[in-house]
Amino acid sequence: MMLQSLWMLVAAFFFACMSALVKQCSLEAGTFEIVFFRAFLTLIFISVVMRLEKISFKTRYPGRHVFRSICGAVAFTCWFAATAHLPLGTAVTLSYSGPIFIALTTIVLYLKIGKRVPWLLVFSVLLGFIGICIMMHPTVSSDTLTWALTALVTGVLAPFIFMTVQKLGSLGEPSARIVFYFMLVSTLWGLAGVFVFEGGFRAHGNLLWVMLLGVGVCSTLAQLTMTQAYAKGNLLITACFHFSTIPMAEFLSVFLFGDTLTSDALIGMALIFGAGVLSSIPSKRVHQHP
Repeated sequence: MMLQSLWMLVAAFFFACMSALVKQCSLEAGTFEIVFFRAFLTLIFISVVMRLEKISFKTRYPGRHVFRSICGAVAFTCWFAATAHLPLGTAVTLSYSGPIFIALTTIVLYLKIGKRVPWLLVFSVLLGFIGICIMMHPTVSSDTLTWALTALVTGVLAPFIFMTVQKLGSLGEPSARIVFYFMLVSTLWGLAGVFVFEGGFRAHGNLLWVMLLGVGVCSTLAQLTMTQAYAKGNLLITACFHFSTIPMAEFLSVFLFGDTLTSDALIGMALIFGAGVLSSIPSKRVHQHP
């Protein structure tokens, strides 16, 4: 089981590489264009897998799929947009604040049903928001504050995505079908955004097309290895390894893009990392017993 959890380290590596490619692509390509190619390539792959596995594309819960998929598409758009304007490590760290907001949602659910709130949840939320504040000052300037808040939208949407995916799973929806509809809606979302906000697709050099392909490939490989880790590995260990994307992205940020790693950024990153790991323990328990 421990070895299976190591798949999450592989997933984290691919997520970090995807983020680095997104940042490089954003120098020439628009955010919606990157979202489109990221989703379209994965959509092709998951469609082939579903055909081979004889998994039906039909669903009895189209509304839930659309809601989850729109939340996911908006989250990825915010992540990619923030990555284009912030240091890579900062953008990834703020985008990975999702577990903090999931923990906050869990606290609200506990209070709503009159149950005692686990102290670990409260501590993780406080720790996470302290980390966010430290990391945003002075790492984030007034010019980039909007993009930092945009990255945080990814985290704010996490509870809605998490709970909807859990509900779909409890209703018997295969994970492949959930991913299929997510990628289908994201493809349409990206396509619409390209023409509405970015004036259509642009002509690119061969290198950029290769990098856009790399975004899709890394995204698909990350999705596959993450699924393997959560399906077969230890839940807590896997959750801890999930946050290894943060130091990996920071490493790429420094050595590929020449970003400076300040002590404030390191402290904030460590606090958000720790808060995410701590919040994953009780949060998963409460959502298993809605």
